[in-house]
Amino acid sequence: MANTATFRIRRVKCRDEMGGSFREKFGNDEIRCAVFSADLRGSTKNSGRVHIYDDFDDGDVKTFNPPKEVVTLDLAGATSEVELGFSVVLIESQLREGDGLKKAFEAFVKIYEESLKDKLGKAQMTVARARAVAQPGYLSRPDAGRYAAKRRPTTGVGRPSVVGRPTLMDAGDTAASAAHQEGDVATLEADTTKPVGETVGDAFIGALITAVALYSVKFAGAAIGALIDWSKDKFFAPVAIKVKIDASTAPGNVPANAFGTAEFRGHDGIYEMDWDIIVR
Repeated sequence: MANTATFRIRRVKCRDEMGGSFREKFGNDEIRCAVFSADLRGSTKNSGRVHIYDDFDDGDVKTFNPPKEVVTLDLAGATSEVELGFSVVLIESQLREGDGLKKAFEAFVKIYEESLKDKLGKAQMTVARARAVAQPGYLSRPDAGRYAAKRRPTTGVGRPSVVGRPTLMDAGDTAASAAHQEGDVATLEADTTKPVGETVGDAFIGALITAVALYSVKFAGAAIGALIDWSKDKFFAPVAIKVKIDASTAPGNVPANAFGTAEFRGHDGIYEMDWDIIVR
């Protein structure tokens, strides 16, 4: 069984250098990239600035052998098929890099967190509670504890009274405590509708896939574009990559269908990237 999944770059090809025919005569593209994602415990991941090649011209190809490992995700004990998502940003680096990449990642994190809060809110679970439950094996343990939102009768002081606590096996005292934090929100109590691990795992995966897709759409608009200092690094609109992998794949292998080619267009340039995902 695999514990992690790593996004790798196999090859980057310049199909058309940036800047049109006039600019192409005087200099080649210095290309970097960045990959944003989140693992199956809900932690956002940022590859940072990844060096690709400093002298791209039309038709040039940079091949990585072995493939360049960019960002690694924790599979959180998954034993079957899981869905992963990545926002891949191509960057034409300038002499002054600025803080555009930092702002781009912050924008991704904001979209992801908003999506996660929305999905957990439907189960009346806070982000903090969900992450407290996300201990090793939470996606694969059917006996990790079951609970659903349900308001208990209140005491005289107007707060839910805790008359018992469900068993959160292997989830730890922190998780149990977080799940029964007193307040005006509903108290989570035992239920047989769905394992808590599945509820948390579904929320993390769903939020990630939503964020990857939404980020790619919003990046082209003022909501994110306004955050980037375009006079420094030049950012191509991010490409959303979504892939389902089999976590039971033997470590050291690329699962079936865990590979592809992403195309980037912007600033009068066209690039393509061959990628894959290896599990370990």
